[in-house]
Amino acid sequence: MKEDAITTFNRRLRILAMFKGSEPLTTQMIFKRLQGTAEEMDERSVQRVLALLGEAGFLETVNPDAKPLQWRWPKGRKFMALPRLSDQEVLAFRLLERFLEPLLPRSSYRALRPYFDAARDELERMPGWASVKNWETRVRVVPPAQPLLPPEPPAVLATATAGKDWERQQEQIRAAILEALFENRQCAVEYQQLWRDEPARWTLHPLVYLQRGPAFYLLCTIDDYADVRQLALHRMRSARVLDQKASKPAGFDADREVERSQGMGGSGEPLRLVARFWKRAGLHLLETRLATDQVVEEGDDDHFRLTATVNDTAQLRWWLLSFGSKVEVLEPTELREEMANQAYWMNWMYAKANGAFEQRGP
Repeated sequence: MKEDAITTFNRRLRILAMFKGSEPLTTQMIFKRLQGTAEEMDERSVQRVLALLGEAGFLETVNPDAKPLQWRWPKGRKFMALPRLSDQEVLAFRLLERFLEPLLPRSSYRALRPYFDAARDELERMPGWASVKNWETRVRVVPPAQPLLPPEPPAVLATATAGKDWERQQEQIRAAILEALFENRQCAVEYQQLWRDEPARWTLHPLVYLQRGPAFYLLCTIDDYADVRQLALHRMRSARVLDQKASKPAGFDADREVERSQGMGGSGEPLRLVARFWKRAGLHLLETRLATDQVVEEGDDDHFRLTATVNDTAQLRWWLLSFGSKVEVLEPTELREEMANQAYWMNWMYAKANGAFEQRGP
């Protein structure tokens, strides 16, 4: 009697596990999937189990009058996970939902959505003093650069209603671009260039999806051209995934193109950086090193000399310039001259307002 009860339970559990999302299944489909398993049963028994699960509210029929009868997970029913999510899993799914949603294709996000909902439900059931419930209020991600506001709709869509329509349109465009990337397919877009009144209509071959602060960009090729372009998604009026497969330029290097898209030069090759830092500005580099081969030598009371192998990138230039007068690049010579040139023209720009320099430009 005990073995019969266990077998019955296992059969019902296996059948329930076959239903994913809103995908409908017929009795025949379930019967075939059970063949060769420990829970194998005849087709009539499968039909009885489905009817019983339907009466219990675990399943519903798609169309009671259709034949063969199709069953599915009830619409609007909460996701059920066995075993229930642990505290660590609840926390992981909450953070995933917060930070990964903008980067996931819509189909992948829909697949994870039941887990996100289950994590939220578990969190709501916890008492107010639970550590996991309060964790989100104790974690912050500090951007390494100046925070920016999200892109705004074009001036022609300045009203509140139009703004909401534009936001929904942007969600659809991002979903289409991510789907095209995921499926490696071409994408037809209407793109509003700043200097044109009418949008351009292009066929894109998506290559890399970028998130830079609150804005999203796409590295791609356009029509039959091989040069890689960077397009801002907030300038796209529409996007539609095509059936044709996308192509990639010969020798395409994603990391190199991402770096190049940031501007300010950089070969991407390793270089030996030697720089003199003001201690109070560069103290964190003693704990979070630039590279594994970093060497720090004590200078005078207020400065130290740092040597490290880093990549020659645009990001390196942004980072060095952010220190202002608190860092001096000593080597390589080319980078030192570049930083000195930047400093010269910055000084000229600020000083000319006071009449210190001649009125001439770079």
